[in-house]
Amino acid sequence: MLDAILWDYDGTIADTPVKNLAVTKAVLFRLDPALLDPVPEALGSLAAYREANYRWNNWRELYVRAFGVPPERLDEAGRLWGPCQMADETLPPLFDGLPEALAQLGSVPMGICSQNDPDNIRAALAAHGVGVRFAAVVGHADVPFDCQKPHPAAFLACLDRLGIREGRFAYIGDHAADVVFGRRAQAALEAQGRRASVFCVTAAWGAAAPEETGADAVARTPAELAELLLRR
Repeated sequence: MLDAILWDYDGTIADTPVKNLAVTKAVLFRLDPALLDPVPEALGSLAAYREANYRWNNWRELYVRAFGVPPERLDEAGRLWGPCQMADETLPPLFDGLPEALAQLGSVPMGICSQNDPDNIRAALAAHGVGVRFAAVVGHADVPFDCQKPHPAAFLACLDRLGIREGRFAYIGDHAADVVFGRRAQAALEAQGRRASVFCVTAAWGAAAPEETGADAVARTPAELAELLLRR
């Protein structure tokens, strides 16, 4: 039996590009309106935005390579993300079957490790009636900018909030960087002398190319994921 299940949020629990495309434009406009003149190709459509999110390893690379943000202004852009998200009232949908899968896994402590705004995550989960399933939410505001995923700081912080020091864990994400995050978390726990193993699963309902993420397993649907984790 797993001691805890930790989740990514964007593209894993919620189909967030339907909201985050507009939020990204708002961030860039506040940062420098010239960044939207012309609008970057990666922001030209929902499909282009989804593709760009999987092309780059993390949001910092995405903002520099796809949106033209100067590297020295990345922290400034990061600080704008939370306020712009909270100002946008779009409620991203949960993926089909996700609430049922969470209910099946309800006996295992669960948390979220994300680069999303933590208050935005909590509000969305509450609106969908699944907030009670997650005893801990760690977002970008909860760890320093230089310790964002795939740095393992968020994983360790989430375990601390769950009150769990060591054990067998699963991390569920939709991106190759999520697998790197899980691997680094296990290494960090072991370096602290804590007995730990992290089973990394790619959520294929959100991933662009799940076979390339290097995960321990791939789940094609939330129901398949629940069955997989209940066997661990």
